[in-house]
Amino acid sequence: MATPTTNFLRYHLRFQVLPGKGAQGDAAVLARFCAAHGIEEVVLFLAAEEWNNGLLSREEEDLWFETIKGVKTVLDKAGVITSLNPWMTVLHCDRGRSFPEDRPFKPMVSPTGQASQSCASFADPGWRTYIDQLYGRFAQLDFRVIWIEDDFRYHNHDPLDWGGGFEEEVLHQFADRVGQQVSRTEVVSKVLAPGPPHPWRIKWLELWRDIQLEVAEGLARAVAQNAPGETKLGLMSSLPSMHSGEGREWRRLFDALMINGQVAHRPHFDGYREAPGRDQDSSIMMLDVQKGFRPPDCEVAPEVENFPFTSWTKSDSMTWSEMGFCMFYGSDALLLDLFPMSGNRADSEPELGALLDNSRPALEWISARFSSSLETCGVGIPWVEDAQAHVRTSKGEDMQEFNASSFGPGHFLLPYGIPVSAGLQEVNAVFGSLAWAFDDEKIRELLSGGLFLDGMSADILCERGFGPYIGVTSKGRVCREEGLYSIERVHSEKTGVAEGHYFNANYLESIYVLEPLEGAQEWTTILTPKRKRFGAGVVVYENQLGGRVATTSAPDPACLPRSFQRQAITQEMVAFLAGGKFSAAMVRGTPYLMPIHFKGQGGEFLVVFNGTPDVAKPSVHMGAVDRPPVEATLLAPLKEPVQAGFDTVNVDGVSGAKTVTVTSRDELAYRGFLVFQW
Repeated sequence: MATPTTNFLRYHLRFQVLPGKGAQGDAAVLARFCAAHGIEEVVLFLAAEEWNNGLLSREEEDLWFETIKGVKTVLDKAGVITSLNPWMTVLHCDRGRSFPEDRPFKPMVSPTGQASQSCASFADPGWRTYIDQLYGRFAQLDFRVIWIEDDFRYHNHDPLDWGGGFEEEVLHQFADRVGQQVSRTEVVSKVLAPGPPHPWRIKWLELWRDIQLEVAEGLARAVAQNAPGETKLGLMSSLPSMHSGEGREWRRLFDALMINGQVAHRPHFDGYREAPGRDQDSSIMMLDVQKGFRPPDCEVAPEVENFPFTSWTKSDSMTWSEMGFCMFYGSDALLLDLFPMSGNRADSEPELGALLDNSRPALEWISARFSSSLETCGVGIPWVEDAQAHVRTSKGEDMQEFNASSFGPGHFLLPYGIPVSAGLQEVNAVFGSLAWAFDDEKIRELLSGGLFLDGMSADILCERGFGPYIGVTSKGRVCREEGLYSIERVHSEKTGVAEGHYFNANYLESIYVLEPLEGAQEWTTILTPKRKRFGAGVVVYENQLGGRVATTSAPDPACLPRSFQRQAITQEMVAFLAGGKFSAAMVRGTPYLMPIHFKGQGGEFLVVFNGTPDVAKPSVHMGAVDRPPVEATLLAPLKEPVQAGFDTVNVDGVSGAKTVTVTSRDELAYRGFLVFQW
């Protein structure tokens, strides 16, 4: 097996070569494509997508084994590194498939009792024997990595409602743990019960976790015992909130998958299809939060996705910017999911080669400067791994009810030019039902610094007895058809917006009725169309713990109509929470300029992404530094890096600090990056 390079940029191409007489010829074409476009590794698909009948019969397994073996031989001789991507563990979804006749696996069962036609149960001993044998057999071919697909999950196995994991085999194991016979209906009812979580919920999630850990350990043993070289396992993952609802403990799972201390991660971070640049905030947060899930030496190759896999599905500019984000976060490689899985030869998609060639200069520039050791700073959006064990449901009818996410504040703040970080910071934000996930000690810690709350999280903290520390009382939630709220009026010039300015609050599906406590400052007020007071809009407060809290009555302020005035209020609010010395940059100029602020031994960088189709000239404001950046670089989609010009102004700030304002002289293209370096 060839040795990976030490290049700054490593393209790893996922590709499917079909069984048949032309397989080795197709492999030779693939090898030439790799040589022409600097692709050092091919990750071979095994029975993927439209060429998948479901879990493999013995005949299908033999056919694919011989095909993969022959293709790998061709690629080995050409000096192309190979890894393997079986497209299924339990299988993604039915889509007309069924279990093989010679391998009648036990199916996944949903919370309502719906049985899958082709997705197997993690608790089925027959499936476990099959998957261990499959991975062990293919490990004999000496791949660098054998990947585990993101169907390694309980959720999202269409057409099951929510997913599976409610099979009789699982229920029997749960009965042993709780010491009594149980039914699926009873388990679902108690796991989803409103109010304080029923003790069965955490026990159920523990069982699910233990079952998956047993499977992971079996796969690692099978590969370790059969691979002639240093083959390691790699895991693709889905949304953190969904995996939390399965009881996943990330470090334990990676430990179970390790072979000789080695493991790889393929984090999901972006959508399959073209989307506006303004939606890129999710990608930023996904790449950041998942850094904390894996062990320090874990190989990281995010999946640059495209489905249904043609150049018409996603623009080259979007794909380029996604690859750029990966490299800013210090990824080891890019796992490119660009080619159709239909089985056509690599030379049938020449435009993909041009995409990779034209992307290389900027990506190499990024990867030469940004390492995984750099840490993000900004408003902290802390995540709790076992959040779904603690959040409360409203109706107790659907597994989606106890979903909680740390991303809500980022969806609001990033488009307003305020960076966020997955780690705890001087200013943090908690939205929605995630407020149930933190214990009292952690809540007091958050309240001792700067803390931003939405209406739901404020209501939860009031219910938990923390109202005196956040500066408001909550009279609860009012839904759209129950209240006549419509306008938010600026009440204080401290917002940075003229008193009396009106904002639209009419489209919110619900709102919380908040009233400030004595000593709190009401920055905005919610009114009815008759100008009658409905409640407070934004309230800021300095509490007895020495912390500062800002609360908005909107349960998800990202749903509020955006404007430059609301951006000004939001940036002033963050400055208030930081005591005037916010250590990260805030950006203005045009809508949807999204910053990422990196710090570490490798230096300090501010990356500004333009998420609006209009060109932009960003203006960067830093309130806790005393020096301007030394360099700025423009990265436009598929272009060479260009040095950028900028002007700086230093203004005296609070407590003797300086506010540094940096304004670009050059235009930033749509989906481009402007990178400042200190």
